[in-house]
Amino acid sequence: MALKESKTGLPTTNRVLKKQIEERGIAFEINQVIEARLREDGAVDDLLKTIRRKLSEPFTKRAEACAKEDFECRISNYNQALAIDPEDSLNMIERGRAFHDKRDYDAALRDYTAAIQIDPNESAPYYNRGNIYYGRNEYDSAIRDYSRAIALNPKDGDHFFNRASAYDAQQKYDLSIKDYSSFIALKPTDADGFEARGDAYLANKAYDLALKDYNKAISLNPKDAELIASRGQVYSAKAQYDAALREFDKAISIDPKSAFSYHNRGFTNYLKKDYDRAIADFDKSIEIGPTTAGKFVDRGSAFEAKNQHDKALADYSKAIDLDSTTFAAYYNRANLYKNRSDYESAILDFSKATELSPKDPDAYFERGSIYIDIEDYAAALKDFDKVVELSPENSNAFTNRGLIHLRTGNNVKAIADSTEAIRHDPKNGTAFGNRAVAYEAIGDTKKAALDRKKFEELEKLKKP
Repeated sequence: MALKESKTGLPTTNRVLKKQIEERGIAFEINQVIEARLREDGAVDDLLKTIRRKLSEPFTKRAEACAKEDFECRISNYNQALAIDPEDSLNMIERGRAFHDKRDYDAALRDYTAAIQIDPNESAPYYNRGNIYYGRNEYDSAIRDYSRAIALNPKDGDHFFNRASAYDAQQKYDLSIKDYSSFIALKPTDADGFEARGDAYLANKAYDLALKDYNKAISLNPKDAELIASRGQVYSAKAQYDAALREFDKAISIDPKSAFSYHNRGFTNYLKKDYDRAIADFDKSIEIGPTTAGKFVDRGSAFEAKNQHDKALADYSKAIDLDSTTFAAYYNRANLYKNRSDYESAILDFSKATELSPKDPDAYFERGSIYIDIEDYAAALKDFDKVVELSPENSNAFTNRGLIHLRTGNNVKAIADSTEAIRHDPKNGTAFGNRAVAYEAIGDTKKAALDRKKFEELEKLKKP
């Protein structure tokens, strides 16, 4: 009636009605038929949106009043609010959060994406969707969403912090450090920023900068045991083991249930070759929990150092049971199998290691060495080609590839690879020996004699 009988013109009437609805509410429901009639009588989008929002408001308030852990209460009320006003991006975001809290990540992702389609200039759904991608290890997608959230809201430090965490996961520490620095600029009294940047500096081997950040974090939060233990990690990385142990002892005195502190003290004892103390600390860390693959890998390494190979093997296997993507567990277990002449099991584990870390040359090297021992030269050559590609300064890789060529009768290539091995390590006696044999095979006895003499000189230097 107000629209039909407008005396001030429809634009003004629409504005008046919008204001009245915001102040007083409305006493009718809306559906497609009523909306069509209102449009015919001159209602504009903004007025209709206000009607829908006012009608959905009670359900929004009920959802907000639900306990956070009462997911169904929150979701059902947001469902009713969105049934009335499906274009309300804020309710869509909040329902997404409820699904997220419920761990229904697919539903949360759909809601965040829908909210972005409704209002592409709101930062929250990008940030929340980025968190889902991050949890799924889809770091490129997470970074894209965090970057969009930052562009829309550059004053929210959490956007920088989470993008930095995604860069950390990709080992892009220079980028993560830059983002943590932005977080610190926005939240200079938050210890988390200094701790996280310290972790990134530590991973990037910038030990003095890491130490500076941990010191700052500790000044902000002096009773945080894990911060003190993190500072101990820096001293350990700098081979200042006594200083590191003092930090771990202090951390444990503050929090006797800090598994992180026990584990890192154990690792420092391992580096000091104090394997009994290392194992005792690893035991305590495992006892406290949580149970992680890395703890068993490190304890397995300590058992291996004590020649307790059965215990080491059990720990590496336990690590794999806990997390089948643990490169170190497969690699270490493969070496144990290799030392026991269980070549088939070793090959399987080295192969899994190469799948998990295809740019790490060590697993290819060790598997290639087994192939040489069992005289599968084609497979061995393939592995050492890969090692040379990944680690072109590795003298031993050229030595072994030269040996393969020598055994398969390709003396020219054997000489070339042996020469390259010597270039990278002039004290590589094995390479001189192999080249001597290859020279002799092609009839160059003079060069063969010179190389044999050099080989014998280097072998004598090895003897005590």
